[in-house]
Amino acid sequence: MDSSGKLYSAAQRYVALGYGTVSLGLFFASVSVMFWSLYNGLYGSLLHLHGGAALAMNVFLILQFAIGHTWLLSDRGRRFMARLAPLGLGSVLSTTVFAGLASFQLLLTFLLWSSTDTVWWMPTGGIKTTLSVLYGISWILLAKSMSDAGIDIQMGTLGWRSVWRGERPVYRPFTRTGMFRHSRQPIYSSFTLILWTGPVWTPDHLVIAVLWSAYCVLAPMIKEKRYRQWYGAAFERYRQRVPYWFPAKVRSIKSPTMKPTDHDIAIVGAGPVGLLLAGLLGQKGLRVLIVDKRTEPLPNSQAIGITPPSLEILSQLGLEDEFVRHGVPIRDCHVHGQNGRLGCVSFREIPGTHRYILSLPQQQTLTLLEAKLATMPNVTLHRGIEITQIDQDAETVTVQGDGFTSTARWLIGCDGNKSRVRELIKMRSNGANYGCHFLMGDFVDHTDMKEEAHLWFTADGAVEAFPLPDGKRRWIVQTKQPVTESKYGIISETVRKRAGLNLAIEDQLNQSPFSPRWMQAEQYHDGRVILCGDAAHLMSPIGGQGMNTGWADAEFLAEALLAIEQRAQPALPLLEAYDRCRHRASNAAIHRAARGMWLGTRTGIVQSWLRDVFMSECLLKGPLSHRTGPYFAMLTIPFNTVRQVPAKVWRKALL
Repeated sequence: MDSSGKLYSAAQRYVALGYGTVSLGLFFASVSVMFWSLYNGLYGSLLHLHGGAALAMNVFLILQFAIGHTWLLSDRGRRFMARLAPLGLGSVLSTTVFAGLASFQLLLTFLLWSSTDTVWWMPTGGIKTTLSVLYGISWILLAKSMSDAGIDIQMGTLGWRSVWRGERPVYRPFTRTGMFRHSRQPIYSSFTLILWTGPVWTPDHLVIAVLWSAYCVLAPMIKEKRYRQWYGAAFERYRQRVPYWFPAKVRSIKSPTMKPTDHDIAIVGAGPVGLLLAGLLGQKGLRVLIVDKRTEPLPNSQAIGITPPSLEILSQLGLEDEFVRHGVPIRDCHVHGQNGRLGCVSFREIPGTHRYILSLPQQQTLTLLEAKLATMPNVTLHRGIEITQIDQDAETVTVQGDGFTSTARWLIGCDGNKSRVRELIKMRSNGANYGCHFLMGDFVDHTDMKEEAHLWFTADGAVEAFPLPDGKRRWIVQTKQPVTESKYGIISETVRKRAGLNLAIEDQLNQSPFSPRWMQAEQYHDGRVILCGDAAHLMSPIGGQGMNTGWADAEFLAEALLAIEQRAQPALPLLEAYDRCRHRASNAAIHRAARGMWLGTRTGIVQSWLRDVFMSECLLKGPLSHRTGPYFAMLTIPFNTVRQVPAKVWRKALL
């Protein structure tokens, strides 16, 4: 970090950009030359050595790539690459340096290869077309495999782009999805297909194909040895379940288990999602354990919006009416622009029984859910326990904390976006910041807005106001930078400038800053450990989409676990259905949250005017106006309740 507080200096950023430019140039040059050379059987090279000199050069080119590539990935090779960048950037730019060196090695191989100028076979017509198509498909498979593995690592962009953006590079665990669901080494097997599908065959082509195919089969063994050291039991489970090189049917999870356990289900995290899941499972007779590291509730309320699909889920616990009685139904949301009122998003005409968004602070939500669980003797809640270790075998999961150990058939991680469970199972995730910042606070409400929500989108930033029970109102203001000071007054002053309303500072009850981000776990289950809610996915909290999406996760997962445990249904198809359906739902919620954040946080006169026109003429009064209510009530999110999951999804999972 430099003297100005920035993570990287200007000199470091431009050095990283230079390294990135060179690395990307070498990458695309090597791919282009390799594509052309292998397609033409390495016939007609730039270097024309003969006899022993040609043999020596070609042997050197083959070995320098195979041995050099493997050595660079070793601990000693990594230390060497860390010395190849100045200004203390060696470790940060290691992926960039590696990609550049590997590309340079490939480029040397194909540019300096001395061909024999002997052609054994050069097909024409339909045979050439067929082989060309297969060759192209092999390259597509390689590109897909590299993308699944993390194209930022494969192309070396992670290092230099992180420095350029002023961020620390995030190195993610091994992937288990995409082509890696069917083979542990799809990059190497795809590359081998490329070697053998080139249409032109020469002695040079055969030598390269045989030797590099052997390398592609043997080299990953060294890679997997490193992975076992880095990722331990998580990679070992993956290794036992997924074949090494050739795609094959994956091994199923053993179910039901016959081993005795302390509980049927263990849930980590006593937030809204964990408590709801415990209730849905507990009321059906399963023995449920909930552990949470917190001993006291969070001081400030978090999620407040409860959508109609969530109220339908709560009705399964008999809590629907109780929630409605304690909450405030928001039927209208008035939208204001730079120069006045733009329109209203109304929920009065949406389909269903509950034609509103229910506003209820999260503390009250937790209180109501905990009270319900207290009536279930088969549900146990322990607080003050932080999970430190998870061990699982084919039939059970053992969870350990400080002085605490328990066994269960399944472990569910509902422990939020910084999930310890997700970390312990080494589950890869993708994510990023939205690039905007907010300050939230609850006030005693002296406005005349009653049960209405109001949104202001101005050239200086956004302001949002939502009613709360007991005569309170939540205010959220967009800020240019993260707010670090704790004194009150910022919200009141911002609301006065942007909305023209006076909020007395003495009416403010609390405040908390937040800088929203999104996150998506690559897979929602690993063996007998399953992720749910914010542990599986994260989106902007504005609009309450996170908690409501998590509740839909919990309902789906409860149905799946009940089918496994009480009806002896095969586990893996149901877990894959959960993963597939809930990924689709959370992706929809993440994308709409991103669109909403982008639209609502634009600043400046021109962008504000364009937003006002779009919202007024298209969203609030124009052709899309009749869809805004169902959209913001999350009625259009796929699989928002189990009732909305097509029967064919369950039939396929239960075959």
